[in-house]
Amino acid sequence: MSSLPPRRIHTARLDLSCWRPDDAEELRAALDCSDAHLRPWIPFMQDEPRSLAQTRERVQHKIDVFDAGQHFRYAIRLRTTLSLVGETMLLTRGGPGTLEAGYWLHAAHCGHGYAREATAALIPIAFDVLGALRVAIVCDEHNAASIAVAKGLGAVWAESRDVQERGATVRLSTFLVQRESRSNGASAPHAPAPAS
Repeated sequence: MSSLPPRRIHTARLDLSCWRPDDAEELRAALDCSDAHLRPWIPFMQDEPRSLAQTRERVQHKIDVFDAGQHFRYAIRLRTTLSLVGETMLLTRGGPGTLEAGYWLHAAHCGHGYAREATAALIPIAFDVLGALRVAIVCDEHNAASIAVAKGLGAVWAESRDVQERGATVRLSTFLVQRESRSNGASAPHAPAPAS
């Protein structure tokens, strides 16, 4: 991957920024408050709750893999208050030509369109900066809120498959946003403004 995405991006209501070491306490509090909300849907929640020291290590890992061009995780904050809303990301685990977009929100900030707004800011970056041919969004087929975000981004269902997660079978659905759908005039997110 020849380029790294911007470390900070503004949308109309949100500030997206690469995680920083001093974000650990706020991240810890957000995950603790949102445990019951996130646990059914987010695989990493199986390793929660972590200690604050472990959370600091996790944040540093997010920073290191961003700088290495592997996965690009952004803290989502409200522009007005800089309160932590959640996280959005582009992951390079989707196979050749594919980046996987993901998101989670603090339980107190659901229902305002923040996941869609934040992730919409990353899709043009996936195509125009990172050279992806498609962006995949993978979610549990019972997670109606996450599926609504994917569809709101113009993603189209591609497949569903069963996977084993910690001894349980989970049905995952994959939705795709194709690069060519943008060039053919299909509805697509506008490029965000990098923060100065």
